[in-house]
Amino acid sequence: MSIKTLTAGVEMRQISKRFDAVQALADVNLELHPGEVHTIAGENGSGKSTLLKILGGVIRPDDGQIFVAGEEKEFNSVRDAMKYGVTMVSQELSLVPNLGIAENVFIGHNQSKNKLGIDWKDTDRRALEILKRLNISVDPRREVSTLPQHEQQLVEIARALSFDTRVLLLDEPTSSLAPNEVDALFKVVRQLREDGVAVVLITHRMSEMLEISDRFTVLRDGKFIGTSDRSGVNENWLIDRMVLNKPKESARRNFQSSGRKAVLEVKGLTDRAGAYSDISFEVREGEIVGLAGLAGAGRTELVETLAGVRQRSAGKVFVNGAEVGTNSRTALKSGIALVPDDRREKSTIHEMSVRDNLMLSQHKFEITHRSKKSEEKIIKSWVEKFSIKTSGPDALIKSLSGGNQQKVVIARCLQTNPKILILDEATRGVDLGAKAEIYEILRNLADKGLSILVVSSEISEIFEISDRILVMHAGELSANLDRSKTSEAEVVAAATGVK
Repeated sequence: MSIKTLTAGVEMRQISKRFDAVQALADVNLELHPGEVHTIAGENGSGKSTLLKILGGVIRPDDGQIFVAGEEKEFNSVRDAMKYGVTMVSQELSLVPNLGIAENVFIGHNQSKNKLGIDWKDTDRRALEILKRLNISVDPRREVSTLPQHEQQLVEIARALSFDTRVLLLDEPTSSLAPNEVDALFKVVRQLREDGVAVVLITHRMSEMLEISDRFTVLRDGKFIGTSDRSGVNENWLIDRMVLNKPKESARRNFQSSGRKAVLEVKGLTDRAGAYSDISFEVREGEIVGLAGLAGAGRTELVETLAGVRQRSAGKVFVNGAEVGTNSRTALKSGIALVPDDRREKSTIHEMSVRDNLMLSQHKFEITHRSKKSEEKIIKSWVEKFSIKTSGPDALIKSLSGGNQQKVVIARCLQTNPKILILDEATRGVDLGAKAEIYEILRNLADKGLSILVVSSEISEIFEISDRILVMHAGELSANLDRSKTSEAEVVAAATGVK
């Protein structure tokens, strides 16, 4: 059957899936029409990604049917799904890091050949054509591992576009992208829509859902809640259906800096690798400072230097007036704790339990002298304090939702009794309810005197949580703003280099 038959649409009926004791999906329906962007909305654990994986052939349902152009089909594998033009870009990248960009775009299929084998010149040319659509200007022979994370995400999407895709499944495609890169991606999505492609989107960013989507389907606790086209949807419509109880609006803090001592002082800090230069600022006791900027501005490199993960070529860092050394151990001893930007790669060990991930910061516990009783007490305290939803301390951390994984990481950092807590993209891939909980955790910590530095790509998040806003552009500190006296437009202007 030709891929073109997909122009009549795809339908999933009564899809159910169970993982051990967890009912991930229960009798879920989904209709996809050509030439539309369809968002699947819901909190973490609602079944969104599971539904997409079934449609993408990654996993098989326990029950239910999939129809293509009115005919029932079985998607027993990714290859089966692709045969009917269904291609998935998952949240976890599946690139081969030591291969080139063009090799990754066409890996395993559709590579140009000549008498000598693969025609690399033509393969590179066709890869460049696809990359150009995504506004990427790079050498197609460049090794993927040398690209920053946001560009690797775009290469993953380019690979999906290299197939004759009629249904494109995008699971959190923008989680590591800066606003201008999201705009470039959405430009491609709109063009695909014009070409008759059905695009299915999962994102936790409400503004993105409302900007790009033609239709919405909401899942909650693995169940189908409802579907509506764009004209019947606003933020309240989505929130009311995504969560049982709409998160209450937290009162913004009225932080007064006068009389507060500077806990963190950064003076003339310059990165050895050239990601940023001559950065100076301070964070006062009990203050929440937001650090905004586009991807590539140097935000992550800056906070990793503060935590001793990266080396600096110049400048000094002080905590409570005492100079901090240049490695992670001295930074930790000085009272600097970092929640990194990538949970899977930098924060958690996915094949270890909640217990072991939470206790990693307890350096005083020798592996041969660990007291399970003492650990149980510590773990129980943090689980209750942060409302961490887990089946138990010995559950694998990968079984938790993104928000609960992040709470474990924050709890681990707080066990070091930090004087300054740094969070880099703390709510990336986290649902609305968990975001509200994390914001409340941070406010409570700040109210008790902890100094906090929050890095975020979401301007709305920066305004929601911060007392003061620092903005970086092209490796420089471009603005230092009082949140109560500034606007989102000013932050965006500073982040894009507008004077």
